[in-house]
Amino acid sequence: MNFKTIFSKLPVLFASQKNMIAKIIARLGIIVLLFFSSNNLKAQTVASTIGKATFGDWGIETQFISKEIVPGNDFYKYVNEGWLESKTIPAGSSGFSNYSEAKNRIDERIAHIIHDGADKINTSKGTLKQVGALYLGYIDTDNIEKLGLKPIQQDLKQILALNSYEGVAKWMANPKSFSIISIHTAPDINDRSRFLVALGESGIGLPSPEYYEKQDGLYPGYRKAYKEHIVRTFELAGISNAEQRANDILELETKLAAVQWTPAQMRDSKINSRLLSVSELSAYAPGFPWKVFLASRQVDHVNEVILQADSAIKAKAALFENTSIAIWSSYIAFHWIVNHSTVLPEKFRKNQFDFYSSTLNGIKNDVLREKKSILYVNNRLGQAVGKLYVEKYFPTEYLKNIKDLVDYIKRAFSIRLQKLNWLDDSSRKEAIAKLEAVTVRIGYPETWRDYSSMKFDPKNPVGNEQLIAKSNWDNERSLLQKVYTSKNWYQVPQTVDATSSKLYNSIEFPAGILQAPFFDPFADPAVNFGAIGAIIGHELGHCFDDEGSKFDSNGLIRDWWTPQTRKSFEERTKQLVEQYDTFSSDGTHVNGKQTLGENIGDLTGVVVAYEASQLYRADHQNIPLVLNNFTDDQRYFLSFAQTNRSLYTPEMYRMTLSRDYHAPADFRVNGVVRNIDEWYKAFNVKPEDKLYLSPEERVRIW
Repeated sequence: MNFKTIFSKLPVLFASQKNMIAKIIARLGIIVLLFFSSNNLKAQTVASTIGKATFGDWGIETQFISKEIVPGNDFYKYVNEGWLESKTIPAGSSGFSNYSEAKNRIDERIAHIIHDGADKINTSKGTLKQVGALYLGYIDTDNIEKLGLKPIQQDLKQILALNSYEGVAKWMANPKSFSIISIHTAPDINDRSRFLVALGESGIGLPSPEYYEKQDGLYPGYRKAYKEHIVRTFELAGISNAEQRANDILELETKLAAVQWTPAQMRDSKINSRLLSVSELSAYAPGFPWKVFLASRQVDHVNEVILQADSAIKAKAALFENTSIAIWSSYIAFHWIVNHSTVLPEKFRKNQFDFYSSTLNGIKNDVLREKKSILYVNNRLGQAVGKLYVEKYFPTEYLKNIKDLVDYIKRAFSIRLQKLNWLDDSSRKEAIAKLEAVTVRIGYPETWRDYSSMKFDPKNPVGNEQLIAKSNWDNERSLLQKVYTSKNWYQVPQTVDATSSKLYNSIEFPAGILQAPFFDPFADPAVNFGAIGAIIGHELGHCFDDEGSKFDSNGLIRDWWTPQTRKSFEERTKQLVEQYDTFSSDGTHVNGKQTLGENIGDLTGVVVAYEASQLYRADHQNIPLVLNNFTDDQRYFLSFAQTNRSLYTPEMYRMTLSRDYHAPADFRVNGVVRNIDEWYKAFNVKPEDKLYLSPEERVRIW
């Protein structure tokens, strides 16, 4: 792409005084290309005359850096103290971070798109019309109040009249229903080109088994509130015996929770992908009408299934036939109402918010329906909205050169693989081949999902909701007839996140995350490497974490390690588990094994991106060594800590510790930097500092 072509496109964008975002995107695009130009000296000169960094003067909001906290005692708070003290969690949220702030900016753009569709509902066609119709159905609360419970009344009547286990299984198979068995499609880990029906465990309404089991702290109060929520739901729906039904449901879900696998177990690919024929499934997990369930999902033609959490599913199948049909009908009816609550009258929505948002997540005030409507449409029609988003706000020719940054990260990773002393030659060769084979997806997919068959009725929001659930399953079911490749996307382009796939040996960076503070063409290069560079390295790190390392360069599950090298790897990861197990808040500890994959990703990302920044500096020696008294290395680590700053409600912090694969943000930062020699040098960290680890205690993996 030459600069003459770029500038030829600018008058079109600049023609409209209303399209300010287009102007910004155009200007950003020029700088991205210049930033990654081989003639970087000239590029930086141009950048400095056109604009400044979004955050601070060069990418870091230095005004938030603490004047009291010693970096070696708490690096996360040292960098972010002012931000943590000055920011508040928005109404309707359980947390706030750079990710949510970036998402808010995207949501504002998406709102313009959706409103455009609504305004032109009578004249527009295709995707814009679909987006507008779905929005109008959701935002029209007067119509929702008028309809009342009528849209699901017949459903509830049928559910409460169930008289057979086969009938229960049919309702559990409904795409909009709640079930003790989850169903989706997933690749065969021994043949990634084919997708199979995957069956997993499900079935509890509280966040995790601890909420049913623990007798201390806030957990008894959560169970009491949950029962009250169930009672209230039945009462609002005019369903009799609400108290008894609630007792039955809570007792049933407690039994389901008791056999549920832990998050750490669910991460283990080898034990979580059992391949069975349908006849073997019925023999292994008797008690559940598998053939009826599969037929209701229109996949009764399959011969094989992937069984996830197999022992839990076996136990739940046995529980299924030993629980009365009457209890199952109460269970399905309650969750059917819950699953439709967002498009039911206000009393149902408030009941849902009071428990799930306020009680469980500490959210005090709900957000306005208008904001929810944008989130709703974006969530339900992700690729449709995403296509409109990138057409308007993300011209591919401006930002495709982000791949140059990826190349620096991969180059640094490759150099490290060649030098690591714990890798033997055979494992080293395999690791390098795997790194070279990684597919990188940037921006948005080459092909888009076809939504053309979906017709939404602005006067029937419940019908729209059920249509989406069915269409999503039909789309997923279609994968059974397709050959899946590493080019297929997992996320929609407006997502503010990144991901990695061990099965397809791929990493993905949607358009949504390619903005400040994650990536800013006006920022100091060290800042970009500490932010998006560390994120790129993190996702590459997942290809080599405790799970990703079980897969080869073709995405096949294969032990490509020699026994001694695998032993060395596991010794290092065990050390990392033990470090994170010591982190705690109010007596609740981080689960080092549960968060191991993310912790490996974080550590790998920061180590590799640091070395990539040094490679970049060697190629661009004009970069200032010091900016505002901060050295290049200091700016790098400041950026990493700034990127991760987050606020949580106490309830959400507790839930993160309990069930998330990521540690809370403070531990993600402090747990990483204390293992990196260059951080000690950059901030003069001493043995008496709280985060200090002796060199032999520092974990060194990739």
